[in-house]
Amino acid sequence: MSGIALSSDPAGDRFVRIQIFDQSLGLSAALFRLPGKRSGQSAPPDLFDDLECQLNPLRAGSSIPFVAEYQKARSYRELARNPAHFLSASEIARFYLNNGSHLLDPQPRLKLLRTALDSFSRSLVPKVVLLKLYFCFARDEGLPVRESWLCYLPQVLAEETRRALSRPVSEEGLDPNRIEELVESIKLWMNAETELRVE
Repeated sequence: MSGIALSSDPAGDRFVRIQIFDQSLGLSAALFRLPGKRSGQSAPPDLFDDLECQLNPLRAGSSIPFVAEYQKARSYRELARNPAHFLSASEIARFYLNNGSHLLDPQPRLKLLRTALDSFSRSLVPKVVLLKLYFCFARDEGLPVRESWLCYLPQVLAEETRRALSRPVSEEGLDPNRIEELVESIKLWMNAETELRVE
């Protein structure tokens, strides 16, 4: 299993349940055994850790596999140093948690998720990363985001959107307030016109 940890919840005294977005399964849950005081076991992965996992087969009566072992391929801990980046990345995680279990082909969406998380280190306006992810996710799902959302924006907003989508996230000159307005607009469109759910 190869994917990114998007959430964790306590699952009893000795386990933690992790939601992972995987390249072949999409969104799936796994249980991690918490290490004891004298145990050599590693701690469960952090939010946004990129993982390679080996799962134990499902036990009779259990619906969630256990992680036999895992290796961290990449950590995104630097997101925690910038509150604006962390909040935007958390919105992405929530979006994948809401929409990641019904995808026919999750591999391109995992690539998009990794690209978005990598982009925060270069982004001057973190919401641009969010806007690009929402747009690309909807487009790649075959939804008419260009025809039904972008083409019906007021001209000034449509031009700003095209500029934001076509430029690197590191480029200056994007108005954070305008980008915030665009993010809210595409979220409203997705919630009203598609089966995707955005909070």
